[in-house]
Amino acid sequence: MTRLATRYWQSLSPALRRYYRASVAPCLVFTGLVVLHEWAARSGQSAPLRAAFALGPVLAMAWMFTAYLRFLGDCDELERRIELGALAWAAGIVLHAAIGALLLLDAGVVAWSARHVAAWLCLLLLASYALVRGWLHRRYA
Repeated sequence: MTRLATRYWQSLSPALRRYYRASVAPCLVFTGLVVLHEWAARSGQSAPLRAAFALGPVLAMAWMFTAYLRFLGDCDELERRIELGALAWAAGIVLHAAIGALLLLDAGVVAWSARHVAAWLCLLLLASYALVRGWLHRRYA
């Protein structure tokens, strides 16, 4: 297993390796802030404190996003084209899914909770980005 991980790491571009290294700290902070959010939401804290803990993970996501933007600047043209294509496809897929969900909800055809719709859209965004990115890497490789 370590050999497979080492071979995968060596196959990455230097820009992608730097991005993965730069993403470790924001990912750990994000995870910690999500745990704190869960604690604050369940422990009956005041509304301003719950709001602060609810929005805290967004700051960690912004930190990760700045690392991603730096990565895009470090990419070569092909890698940038793959990344931007994956982002565009994922955004389009999720936009269509969101509009479809809103119209189905408005028509009274389904009765999904807002929490479930938001969660599924987030998962769809991550999954579609990963799948399209993988497909584009195979297509251009």
